[in-house]
Amino acid sequence: MAVQIDFHVHLGRGEVGGTDPNQRDLTPEWLVEVMSESDVDWAVAFPVQYEDYRAANREIREYVDRYPDKIIGFGRLKATPDALEIARDALENLGLKGLKIHHGEIKDPEDPAIHKVFRWLDDHPVPVILDCMYDRVNMLAKLVGRYRFPMVLAHMGGVWYTEHILKAIEVAQQHPHVYLETSSVLHYRMIEEAVRRIGSRRILFGTDGPIIHMKPMIEIINILHVAEEDKANILGMNAARLLGLPEN
Repeated sequence: MAVQIDFHVHLGRGEVGGTDPNQRDLTPEWLVEVMSESDVDWAVAFPVQYEDYRAANREIREYVDRYPDKIIGFGRLKATPDALEIARDALENLGLKGLKIHHGEIKDPEDPAIHKVFRWLDDHPVPVILDCMYDRVNMLAKLVGRYRFPMVLAHMGGVWYTEHILKAIEVAQQHPHVYLETSSVLHYRMIEEAVRRIGSRRILFGTDGPIIHMKPMIEIINILHVAEEDKANILGMNAARLLGLPEN
């Protein structure tokens, strides 16, 4: 059976006093349980929302050490003056395999802190997940063409908003280093449209788990009117190639 990889999950204890249940107590044990129930081999995990991502990234490293054959750790950062330091700490010191920037944590496409990180990433390329919901795809479209490291547009740019998903597909058509990722995308015909327009080798399966269970999201991929090879690419083989993991 081909490998299955979820490219988008959140983990972390969350901020002390935080009240958002989606940003608290997302444990690796919960994640591994969902993975087992869904026959998922690996999950790319990054922190829930924190003020201090340097500490949050260390928390992810702890989870990778606890489940080294299940969890692939990504660091998280936002547009702060020390963003490059946080990125290098995550990748060079903690050994995490990529980065995540959440929507709302880049407010200006010309922010010098983000461009400093991205210039460094062009020389030290790893996958970077750019949370891309609603009209933020238009802002990110101004960034992606300036760089060449692998960029992953989460939620295929729009979750269920067709206009924004189509814009993300257009961006991926124009830039071969851009991938689309399916977390929270319920509009299955838009995934089919992406396969038609860019092929299946730059589409990554994701869920936004563990609060969203992987099994029904896998079924969305399985019912697509595309070739079985395309489904296998989306469900894990593309992510395996991108991360240097075995494809089966």
